[in-house]
Amino acid sequence: MGRISERLIRQRAEHNEGMVSTLEEVALHQQNIEKIELLGQLCPKLKILYLQNNLIGKIQNLHKLKELEYLNLAVNNVTKLQNLQRCESLKKLDLTINFVAKAGLLSVESLRANIHLEELYLLGNPCSDWPGYRQYVVAKLPQLKKLDGQAIKPSERIAAAQALPDLEAALLGELRAEGVDVQAAGAVEDDSLYDETGAAVQDVPETGYLDDKGELVRPWCPATRLLEHRELEAANREAEDKKRAAAAQPSPLDSGPQKPPRHEAFPDISDTDRIYQKNEGRWDFSLEESPDGNSLVLEVGVGRFLDTSLIQTDLQPTYVRMLVKGKLLQLLLPCEVRPDAARAQRDMTTGQLVITMPKEDPSKPVVDVSKLRPRVPGTSGIATATATTSAPTLASPAAGGGQPTGGGGGGVGAVRVPGISAGRGGGGGAGEFTLKEVRRAAVTAVEGGDEDGDDPPDL
Repeated sequence: MGRISERLIRQRAEHNEGMVSTLEEVALHQQNIEKIELLGQLCPKLKILYLQNNLIGKIQNLHKLKELEYLNLAVNNVTKLQNLQRCESLKKLDLTINFVAKAGLLSVESLRANIHLEELYLLGNPCSDWPGYRQYVVAKLPQLKKLDGQAIKPSERIAAAQALPDLEAALLGELRAEGVDVQAAGAVEDDSLYDETGAAVQDVPETGYLDDKGELVRPWCPATRLLEHRELEAANREAEDKKRAAAAQPSPLDSGPQKPPRHEAFPDISDTDRIYQKNEGRWDFSLEESPDGNSLVLEVGVGRFLDTSLIQTDLQPTYVRMLVKGKLLQLLLPCEVRPDAARAQRDMTTGQLVITMPKEDPSKPVVDVSKLRPRVPGTSGIATATATTSAPTLASPAAGGGQPTGGGGGGVGAVRVPGISAGRGGGGGAGEFTLKEVRRAAVTAVEGGDEDGDDPPDL
């Protein structure tokens, strides 16, 4: 149910800078309002009031609007004209398409107190179907100049005044014949849908009935309007609740790719697990055949200043895995390789990590070329001969620990990469690779950072 509130009035008073005490015009149409309230207290200077297309069933709480000149209550649930006697400045009243019945004509006389009333609209009300409707209203309200948009001529006014006694007798006779309590109809409206304060009651009785086809048929009346409005309001609330519930659950399409968790060690893979391609760190890499066709060459752009201690490698005959700063790069190989004979190097200038993996059977060409990723798209997938450094292989120190041997500010050093394991083959069980690395200066690794830019770190 819509209510007239101070906030609503201020929203509608933008042209008056939100000031309601001096407001002279306000439009409150199509707000589902069921009761007129607060206007007399908040807006005593109102001259024009638009309340059309609401659910108002009773004209009330307007007696303090002494300067009100135009009241629009079209398309509401009004059944009687009342409570306007103190609106001394009222000039125009629009009650088009309401529910003022033939018995409601008895309440028209209450507008005699509005001596400035010039225009009245009752078109679309049931009372306008009565044959003597126009003459009756013209005779009862001699101050009117227009009724339903048509000017009242002096001759018409004289004729209406002469016919008034007969019209009153006919109207009262018809109402009594219909069983209407004439005295009650002229004094008190039928407010079965409203309580003593004029507010709509919470439980509106069902007005419809089932026809021969089993369909619900409702007559056009104030109760029907209230029922249909509240049913529509409930349906809208339910739809909004469903919409909010759906919005509270993020969609995979809307939320985008989820940030993968950091890995402290390689995830376990059983013999029955399916191996998927993964690149959680979005590293730039290429996987190609060597120029002689005897090996596969994997080149990964891990960044120039990334410390080797943050790189772990696991090479198996059919796949290779790398953990770079806790992010997994997992690739299926297009053919079987020999992990025990593999070699790992880092480029002297760019820091690129290059892993050369000899094939198990060099005589067999790579058939599954879909698993290859050439460095240059559209090429054959053959690695260039200058992909890696030509630094000589040095023996690893007894306690490398991921740090380069030797002192000073740089040079060629062999390091033992922690966590590198070979899948099979001889050569010592542990299967650790020897990684040749060139360093310009000792660089301290930042364990928690995600960015590996080419700019040197702060000193």
